[in-house]
Amino acid sequence: MAAPARYLEHVERLAEAIAGGELASGARLPPQRDYADAHGLAVSTVTRIYTELARRGLAVGEVGRGTFVRSPAVGAAAAFAQWAPAPGAIGGVDLAFNYPVLPEQTDALRQALRETAAAGDLSALLAHTPHDGHPSDRRAAAQWLSRRDGTPVSPDEIVICAGGQHALDVLQLALCRAGEPVAVEALTYPGWKALAALRDIPLVAVSMTPGGLDPGALDTVCRALAGRLRLVYTMPTLHNPLGSVMPLAQRRALVEVARRHDLLLVDDSAYGFLVADAPPALRLLAPERTVEVCSLSKPGAPGLRIAYLVAPPTLLPRVHAAMRASAWSAAPLMAQLASRWLGDGTIDRWTMRKRALAARRQAIAQACFAGLGATGYVAAFHQLLPVPAPTRCDDVVAALQMRGIAVTPVDAFAAPGQTAPAAIRIALGTPQSDVVLKAALEQVADVVKALTRR
Repeated sequence: MAAPARYLEHVERLAEAIAGGELASGARLPPQRDYADAHGLAVSTVTRIYTELARRGLAVGEVGRGTFVRSPAVGAAAAFAQWAPAPGAIGGVDLAFNYPVLPEQTDALRQALRETAAAGDLSALLAHTPHDGHPSDRRAAAQWLSRRDGTPVSPDEIVICAGGQHALDVLQLALCRAGEPVAVEALTYPGWKALAALRDIPLVAVSMTPGGLDPGALDTVCRALAGRLRLVYTMPTLHNPLGSVMPLAQRRALVEVARRHDLLLVDDSAYGFLVADAPPALRLLAPERTVEVCSLSKPGAPGLRIAYLVAPPTLLPRVHAAMRASAWSAAPLMAQLASRWLGDGTIDRWTMRKRALAARRQAIAQACFAGLGATGYVAAFHQLLPVPAPTRCDDVVAALQMRGIAVTPVDAFAAPGQTAPAAIRIALGTPQSDVVLKAALEQVADVVKALTRR
């Protein structure tokens, strides 16, 4: 293998060629073996070079076709950066992120703030709270989760975090070490990838079945790593972006593998609230080794930066320490608003409304994408739209950006070393009306059809 300095030298040289236009957007990089032969490198080193370019959003690998230079704008989308309409675009429709907000939520916030101001000791909201959250807020969360799962949850198991991404950050800080591998699905959440990259935590991809993470493949990975793997991050209930819901038998098989190899399981249930009849959560099947993250940003609102991290007692000391080191505690005002809405049934009502909204928007998307092979869970806020060869996903993303429409190439979700399917993720939750959504989806369909016919 090339020395680290030489490996980075090739990365920087290619990055400069891309930035300077010497390697144009859409240009195909040499096959890895050809590049290796031309520069006297091992093929594994070239793989590392191309992987680093992809991590920086400068290149993308496509199944059976090779590795291509991507435009800076598309690279930013693939890196899950904040999106803005393309220059010259009028307005803009965000189909890259899901921020589902109901019309009545603004008035609900106004009323809740009035009630909070009129009752109780406001000085408590200006003081520090315990690292895991105020006891009353943890009780409210425990009661809500107990109703949801049909199984008692103790307030002592709960840590209140400042949103789902913060909860994942706390878990990596508490449970992961630099250089120690963590298993993820072959397509995984970009926010988890970003945290791992900052901490030098290598992610090991596990192949998937139509139902989600493959327990047999995980067992093989564990054996290959000879006991070095300790943690698995997964999205078994409404996977993002695939929209799969792991069947009960597959969950039990996953738990069996976890117990055999003494693995910890992190269950990210960000979209799980949309599945009315979901199988039991992993936490209920393996309570001694599962941490679940339940965010309120989707069932509640994106600005309600509250998530509930539910962990077994053996892990709580490290989680508490990580919480103290990262943010001390979640904002007391946000936690109290969340507790109010959990206690009076507001979150439950919003959940039902958003399930109906998601189902309606899935139906709209299916109609707009008829004949294009789009897939999505019946009540999910996202769909996968294939991009047929020889059309490239980057071409579709760039063409839509010029129309002021943002979408996400699926390779943004690819675990390190994995080549994503040729598809784009269409987020359905942010447009403020079905009319706006339908018009944007029709443009997406037109662009895919036009580029495919070229």
